[in-house]
Amino acid sequence: MNEAQRRRLLAGARHADKLLGEIEQILRAAESKSPFPKYRPDVAPHQARLLESQIARFRSHLSRALAAAGVRQERPPFSALDAVRVTLAFVRIAVQEMAPEHLRGYGALPEAAATELRGLASELEGVLSSIDRSLALGAQADLAARIDRLDPALEEKRLLRILDRAVTECELAEFRAPLLHLVERAESRQFEIAVFGRVSSGKSSLLNSILGVPVLPVGVNPITTVPVRLVHGEQSRFEATLSSGQVVEGDLGRLEEYASEERNPGNELGVIRLVVKLPSPRLAAGLVFVDTPGLGALATAGAAETLSYLPRCDLGIVLVSVATPINEEDLATLESLVHAAIPVLVVLSKADLAPSEELEKALAYTRKQIEARLGRIVDVAPLSTRPGHEALLEKWFDQHLAPLEGRHQELVRDSLRRKAGVLAERVAAALAAILGEETPAGTYDPQKLERAERGLREAAGRIDEERRRCLEATDRLRRLASEAIERAARQLASSETAVEASVVLAQAAGSVAAEAASDIAQRLRRLAEELESARRDAADLVANAQRLEEGSLEELVRELPRWELTLADVQIRRPRLAFSQAMAKAWLERRLRLEAGERLEAAFNLYGRALERWVRERLADLQDRFEAEADSLRAQLARLETRGALPAEQRQKMERILKELDAARL
Repeated sequence: MNEAQRRRLLAGARHADKLLGEIEQILRAAESKSPFPKYRPDVAPHQARLLESQIARFRSHLSRALAAAGVRQERPPFSALDAVRVTLAFVRIAVQEMAPEHLRGYGALPEAAATELRGLASELEGVLSSIDRSLALGAQADLAARIDRLDPALEEKRLLRILDRAVTECELAEFRAPLLHLVERAESRQFEIAVFGRVSSGKSSLLNSILGVPVLPVGVNPITTVPVRLVHGEQSRFEATLSSGQVVEGDLGRLEEYASEERNPGNELGVIRLVVKLPSPRLAAGLVFVDTPGLGALATAGAAETLSYLPRCDLGIVLVSVATPINEEDLATLESLVHAAIPVLVVLSKADLAPSEELEKALAYTRKQIEARLGRIVDVAPLSTRPGHEALLEKWFDQHLAPLEGRHQELVRDSLRRKAGVLAERVAAALAAILGEETPAGTYDPQKLERAERGLREAAGRIDEERRRCLEATDRLRRLASEAIERAARQLASSETAVEASVVLAQAAGSVAAEAASDIAQRLRRLAEELESARRDAADLVANAQRLEEGSLEELVRELPRWELTLADVQIRRPRLAFSQAMAKAWLERRLRLEAGERLEAAFNLYGRALERWVRERLADLQDRFEAEADSLRAQLARLETRGALPAEQRQKMERILKELDAARL
């Protein structure tokens, strides 16, 4: 045959194979769990097996015949992974078009339905993001293979295998992320010490002092946008992994391009992993220090990044600045570490700022607050990184961290054992709940389950609604200079005594800005309460739900941006002529606008932008924290709704895995 005949033969063979592929898709579609099946499942199992074997036989004959005819089969032109990613992009567009804004042309939509639709879109977007993360892992997502490669002497290897089977075969997707962290922990021989704390609490300064190298940028502004891991290396270098999969390496002089809020605002570069390699003797033994994003940081999703790091942490150091007493944010961090079975050390940083008597009071107050919250006594050590106070740091390091250098491998195993045990308990509880072994009275009332699931969905939808309303409010705030001038002019015109115009105008502007900002903050607090209520209602129906921290969402909505305005040079007096109060007010308004109008407009515009950024970041943190727990609750509620339809084979598999889990934990 000539080349044209071969191409024609190949085209016919491809078309035949395509039609056979469609038959295979029909067989798979009949077994699909899709809520919108295309075909009735009326092909008997023996018929399906026969079809599959005969299709395989047909393809075998076809391949041999093509080879005998000299027809060369070309390499597939498309990447399956790329095709999946492109298709997922179209799925994301389809989800976005479910938003209520796209239904306006079909008639009026009730507000409650609009909220639920927004929540549905948010919920589905979260699932798609999870798929994206799994694809980005590539071969690393094969946990079974990674577990097989672990040291055979590792005691927890058997338990990790059972957990992987439970997550995969019993469709417990909500436990896959913590299992991934456990496998990563088992693969590493390093002992990770993470430093937590609020913005400007001194985390970076402490790590620089411990390592003896000024590697991390230090400043009063939020700087670290993702956890920065400090590991041992022959040369001082950094390695940044971006969300695109690109890995960037460079010397430490470029670190701020990726680790600072100023150079990488809101983590716009998409840094998902940042490792700094240093030839420090204190890292040579296998210790790894991690500088986490400040929990109150302006860096977008900084708090969420910090919280997601917890499963990988072996020891947590929580810094509380002596200048700002311990608050709910610090206590919630400590509580999260304790619940994750992570040992903690508490440090009162910047101890040089307080006289000895005040320092003792601050230490006593911090210990008392921790004991009241955790129900345990935790030692609090004073530290300072300022010159002249090195003795405090050296004493603390020798007492708490130096002993880890010689026994960190033992501590790594202990840490892995604790965390694997905690995860095994949660997975076992989930399986027991599915099988009905832990069933609170009334749990499986279909109406209660439906209300709880709808409550989570509506709560997620409220986040998008409040984002829109709060951003509209920040836009209005930028135009409030006129209201401040009008308020100041009214007060000046009605005053019987001489007052400084600059003082009155500054007070009026501050009041106007504070009222607008307070309204926005109050909206977010109400939203946090609604989210808290929705997840608690759902958790009450789930037997194995994690204990939810009291006020853990409300605490994210705090520390409004500070209003700043200087008007010391504004000198205006009330007109001496016999003006009426209304005329005086109008005259004063014009003068105030001439003297300070531009500065006021600039100040309100600047504050409006700061508030807009604060709103976006607080809502991102609220959404991340809420979805982290709501996703697990949704999965468990869905299983409870379909519990009666559990096939006998699946039930037996779950019972077998549950027994294996119980035996492995003994």
